[in-house]
Amino acid sequence: MDCAGPQCDVEKGEQQMTRIAIVEDEAAVREQLAGYVQRYTRQYGTPFEVTEFADGMEILEDYRPQFDIIFLDVEMKRLNGMETAQRIRELDDDVLLIFITNMAQYAIKGYAVQALDYILKPLSYYAFCQRMNHVRELLGRRQKHFLTVPCAGGVQKLDVSDIYYV
Repeated sequence: MDCAGPQCDVEKGEQQMTRIAIVEDEAAVREQLAGYVQRYTRQYGTPFEVTEFADGMEILEDYRPQFDIIFLDVEMKRLNGMETAQRIRELDDDVLLIFITNMAQYAIKGYAVQALDYILKPLSYYAFCQRMNHVRELLGRRQKHFLTVPCAGGVQKLDVSDIYYV
């Protein structure tokens, strides 16, 4: 690369809206979680895009890695959360999985699919906020940083993680 001078700017990557999937067969719990997301947005000013699914089969139809976080009920009628998580992991290593369950023993099984955490039913806003604060911290670490280097004929934008030696 032919640079015009030593001037370089480091910039943060464009922050995208955090995408959340809620996979829960109980409509009331789905609505409660979606409401918690809205309340969290009002409280912390962090915008989210929420997509709701009634069961594991529904999210797996044409699944592609697009979500940052999936809140996943463990016990669902058609396809349980553990099986759904295993299938999601085959397609998406990066999504953060948070199980929703009324039985704490499922938390241990969550390690097999690299689940981040779990929330016990009945859901509390306090527990939800704790998980979301942790998730925001993790997602912030994933944010890319770029180095803008002036070069002959313009500038080159480089991902800092791609630079090994200067």
